[in-house]
This record gives sequence, structure tokens and C-alpha cells, in this order.
Amino acid sequence: MTGLSPEGDLSSFREALRREHLQKVEALERQRDNEIAELIADRRTSVQRRVSKLRKEQEGKYLFLAGEKGRNSYAAARTSFLDEFSKIRSGFEDALRGRIEEIRRSERERYGEILRRLATEALQVCGRPAVVFVEPQDRDLVSSGILESGLEEGVEIREENFDGWGGCRAVSENMVVDNTLLARWRRLSPSFSVRLSLLMNDSFSEINSRISKL
Repeated sequence: MTGLSPEGDLSSFREALRREHLQKVEALERQRDNEIAELIADRRTSVQRRVSKLRKEQEGKYLFLAGEKGRNSYAAARTSFLDEFSKIRSGFEDALRGRIEEIRRSERERYGEILRRLATEALQVCGRPAVVFVEPQDRDLVSSGILESGLEEGVEIREENFDGWGGCRAVSENMVVDNTLLARWRRLSPSFSVRLSLLMNDSFSEINSRISKL
């Protein structure tokens, strides 16, 4: 009867552990990104409404500029749209941070689950010893999570002000894993900016087309 050698058994066992670990990491990443996507989705509808309102308010203004300033109306209209784009994007970021602060303050259990996933993800790739920095008052939320996941050895928890954004940052001798929610937002913000730009550009192009026919 032919069977695996002890070395083959060990190799298969290690491969199974490696696949299981990768599956867990992928599941954590999907769950984390879903949480952040939910926060962004909460504000997306209000942004679209604001763009629609802007479109109605500005149409009369741009038509007036076309009659008064001719070729300069295009530049003036575009400048106005770019200014509004900057205001909407900045306002969205402020609102997102405000929502995160609200969750940290009034939904501690929900926020604790998010924070523990972020800390666990960071510690899985950091060497030891490592320091995990969290917002003031959040230390107790992370400590219990690390103990449950078996990653507490060689880890120190410290507090640092992330300006209300929450999340954590893990630092080891030769690695920094920034899992603050501000870092997560900055990785997603280019996609948000592209969508907002396309939405506003459609409105701008339609108005400019009407101006050119005057």
C-alpha cells in the first residue's frame, strides 16, 4: 500500500495552513472594505443631490455670462465648476470624518469590531516587537481583540491622535502599516473624485453646448 511519507504529510499540512491563512486574510480585507464602502455610500446620494441643485442654480448664471462676455464665459463657467468641485469634495471628506467620529462615540461595539479587524490585519504582516497606535479612548477596544486573535505577544498598544479619523497604525522595526480610516479614505478618494468629476462634467458640457448656440 502506497502512502505519503512523513515529509509529504508535513508539506501537505503546511500548504493547507497557508491556504487557510490566505482565505482568512482575504475575508478580512473584503469585510473591512465593505465597512468603509458603507460609510462612503451614506454620503454619495447627498453629493448627487447637491450637484443637481448646482446645475439648476448655475444655468442662468452661465447663460448671462455667455451674453455679456462671449468667449470668456467658458473660462468663467469652468472656473466656477472647479471651485464647486473642490468645495463638494472637501465637504464630503469632512462629513465622512464626522460620521466616523459619531460611530466611534455612539456605536462603540460596531466601531470596536472594525478597529479589531484593522489591528489584526496590520499585525499579521508586522514583525515583532510591534507597537499599535490607536486614538485616545480606543485602547481598550483593541486590547481585547488582540488577545482573542492570539497576536498579543510582543505587541504594545499606545494612543495617538488621528484627528478623529480612527483606525490604527502598526509599527515594527522595519515596517509601518497605516490602517487608519483616513489612509483608507485616501486610497479610495481618487475613484470618488473621478466619479464626481464625470458627474459634474456632464452638466458642464451640456450647459456649455447651449451657450455655444447663442
